[in-house]
Amino acid sequence: MALVSLGDMAYQFALSRQNTTLKQGLQTSTQELTTGVSADLGARLSGDFGPLSAMERSLATIQSYSVATTEARLTADAMQVALGNVTDNMRGLQEPLLLAGSEPQATLIRTAGIDAQQKFAQAVSTLNSSVAGRSLFAGSATDTAALVDSETILAHLRALIGAQATADGVADAVNAWFHDAGGGFETVAYQGAAHAAGPMRLADDQILTLDITAESSGIRDVLAGLATAALLADDDLLEGDPTQRSALAKHSAEALLSAEDTIASLRADLGAKQERIEDIEVQNATAVTALEIARADLIGVDPYEAATRLEALQTQIETLYTVTSRVSRLNLADFLR
Repeated sequence: MALVSLGDMAYQFALSRQNTTLKQGLQTSTQELTTGVSADLGARLSGDFGPLSAMERSLATIQSYSVATTEARLTADAMQVALGNVTDNMRGLQEPLLLAGSEPQATLIRTAGIDAQQKFAQAVSTLNSSVAGRSLFAGSATDTAALVDSETILAHLRALIGAQATADGVADAVNAWFHDAGGGFETVAYQGAAHAAGPMRLADDQILTLDITAESSGIRDVLAGLATAALLADDDLLEGDPTQRSALAKHSAEALLSAEDTIASLRADLGAKQERIEDIEVQNATAVTALEIARADLIGVDPYEAATRLEALQTQIETLYTVTSRVSRLNLADFLR
């Protein structure tokens, strides 16, 4: 059998080329083990990238919905908290007003009025809440507060009822100011948009609208009841007549009791939408998981096989380094032995 010998330079070149090949293989195996994805997708997919592209598009679409669902969840949660705070304010005022309505005593009535004034201010402030710079109850006008400040509203109401001499007259005037189309509430108090914020697409077939605004009838009911009670803080209201002032306190308490049902209905509808958002988030997460599994089956590598290849390459490189080191130390005397 004929033997082929290599010169020193040729041998060194062969070792160098083998070293480069092994290093490239090591880099590829390390990449595959780290990412779990085949380094040569063309070979893995036999040149057909169609299924992979479809999966990538679906994943990108669903993951874009996660931004919308997160925004919807945060907004709905914040709205629910705000409405809960308004409800608590309203409930906390009912007992003092009922007491003032049953006992025509100036001190009781004025104290209830001052309490109502504070709670009205808190309610207005709460309805002007925002999340991530977006106003919650201003409809599509997300860059502005929903309402003017509470004192501006009360100032308009005081001017409106100045000539009223009975509790019924005051209550009717305030109620009309808040509820009449084109009335004071719509032209003075509410600064938001007439329409709700636009619908949010949370999935391919799921659209959600959070349409509660400070103009919603349930919220107007609460504000009207609180504002009517807040006017009792003025001792001169109804010419200081304790009987009429007591009657107005009773009327305010009854209005707030009635408003509790309408605000509860708003909160229930909002709660149903919160549950729907949660369901959609779960569905989207499930779809992402399924697509990622299918994608891994298509282009993924077996981690055990990748680790085995990596270990084998490391062994070959170590062996090559040992051989190269010995060859580099070989001298003429060693060669002739």
